[in-house]
Amino acid sequence: GRSIHILCPLAGDDPFVQYAWSEGHHVTAIDIVPDALEAMRSQFSDDVAVDWSSESTKEGGKELVWKHKSGRATLIEGDMLMKRPDLMHSFDAIYDKDSFGALQLDMRPKFCERLSEFVKEGGTVYIEVKNKPPGAIEFGPPYHVEKEDLTTAFGAWFEHVASLGEVYQLKIPGLKQTGHILRRVIRR
Repeated sequence: GRSIHILCPLAGDDPFVQYAWSEGHHVTAIDIVPDALEAMRSQFSDDVAVDWSSESTKEGGKELVWKHKSGRATLIEGDMLMKRPDLMHSFDAIYDKDSFGALQLDMRPKFCERLSEFVKEGGTVYIEVKNKPPGAIEFGPPYHVEKEDLTTAFGAWFEHVASLGEVYQLKIPGLKQTGHILRRVIRR
């Protein structure tokens, strides 16, 4: 298949980033936790010092951008909610491993606005979220998320294409990891 550009927001140390890269895709991950991105870099090879280079960006060097020697993997150690003109309309797809589980309700619209800026028109979002049993819904993180929560937060920029149901079993009783597909649209 063809190589696509994938964004993984709030990626932590998710092995999907290395997997997509190993399949020939261009992958950019953004996370604010240095230890998570360090763990992610080590998933690519044993020789992190040779395979990765970094540079400080933004005023005062507040962010680190790690680039893999292949030119197909970039890890940004920084704030996902920050405007990034250099990433505007750069991605064909977004793989989101449960960011809504960590984001409070008031942060989600700005997060979705950033995603809308980064993904191309017609681009696809795959997002996983957690469903919790009654009585546990009010508490988080991880936060309980329904399709309606996604359509509310993503609604201005994306259309909900499909609910995939439970995508795999979690070890926590009563908790379900569900998947959803959305598509970037231009509202005229």
